[in-house]
Amino acid sequence: MNKEQHAAKAFGLWLKAKRQARGIVARIFAGQVWLSPAKYAEVEIGVVKWIGENQKAIIPILLKLTGAELVKFQKLLAAAKSAAALTFETIFDRDDLKPVRAAHCQVKQFTLDEENALLDLVFKPLAA
Repeated sequence: MNKEQHAAKAFGLWLKAKRQARGIVARIFAGQVWLSPAKYAEVEIGVVKWIGENQKAIIPILLKLTGAELVKFQKLLAAAKSAAALTFETIFDRDDLKPVRAAHCQVKQFTLDEENALLDLVFKPLAA
């Protein structure tokens, strides 16, 4: 399964679309659902561990979800919560994190080899 098909990713994308359709800024919405902007940003990319009972109750109210939308919200959230948790590697790939513009302290642009070495470090598993 690719990362876009993961249930938590689908939930995050759906939630983001609903929030944007209602014209609510993510940072404001985060505060309204009692999450930090950073935690809410993670929710929209598929990290659902921040969605507790409070968020589950308040999000439908703030987004003014109707019957069918409310059912979809509940189904997507349930599927996301029951799916295997996303990991760093399943959320991001090398293209997502490739530096747009990177330079050394000597103001020299990174070479392709240096860029790849940097990405290798980012994706290197943490030691236990």
